[in-house]
Amino acid sequence: MRDFYERFYTLAPTSPAHNEFCQRVFGADLCQHGFVDMAQLNRLIDLADIRGGQHVLDIGCGVGMIAEYISDVTGAYVTGLDYIPVAVETARQRTTPKSNRLHFMVGDINTLHLAPHSFDFIFSLDSIYFSNDYPCTVRQLAEALKFSGRLAFYYGHGREPWVPIEEFDPTSLTPDCTPLAQALIANGIPFEAHEFTEADYRLAKRRQAVLTELRPMFEAEGTLFIYENRMGDAMGMADAMERGLHRRYLYLCGPMR
Repeated sequence: MRDFYERFYTLAPTSPAHNEFCQRVFGADLCQHGFVDMAQLNRLIDLADIRGGQHVLDIGCGVGMIAEYISDVTGAYVTGLDYIPVAVETARQRTTPKSNRLHFMVGDINTLHLAPHSFDFIFSLDSIYFSNDYPCTVRQLAEALKFSGRLAFYYGHGREPWVPIEEFDPTSLTPDCTPLAQALIANGIPFEAHEFTEADYRLAKRRQAVLTELRPMFEAEGTLFIYENRMGDAMGMADAMERGLHRRYLYLCGPMR
């Protein structure tokens, strides 16, 4: 997985095919590798009430374009953390003129070293999946929040293509029974869940259509591995949702006391 992301973040920021894919599917090219389009991103900003002067942490920031966007539109100080050094260095170089409010660092979600009570808001856009221990990661993130701070996770849960249907537990799809919800409950963290399943299905189908059209462009520039990865995600997710075996939520948590 690390090899893929090193290659992805080396090539995707300058790929015309990926730029067009992001523009047409997500509404803007923020070099997204997750499942959050601009509507979901702006919804997060509104619900979390991110404001100028607040200190915000983006877990799994990639090349930092989403962190930069949030800082630009809110005036918040945003720190981005990612485990791929080339992504972090790309973010640093691009945002040098904004270094007074943007900071990027290399870090692993499974070995977090965050100062206690440092952030007003911490968010994870489809990055919690990389945690080997959800309850532990959630606890460490909560400890890094200031008193009255909040956490947010865009999170999808459902049957993976390699899991036999009869082995998947559909009761885990409800918003209070997903693995992430159980980790939050285990840590005594209050949350509200906003469902985005229908929006995500439309996005998955749009991804498939746009990728099919752009395949020759990806192939010509030597980035077919990006096409294959994005198409695999879209097809797997669409299939699971059509079977009623996938849900997507925004978990907004806190404030912490």
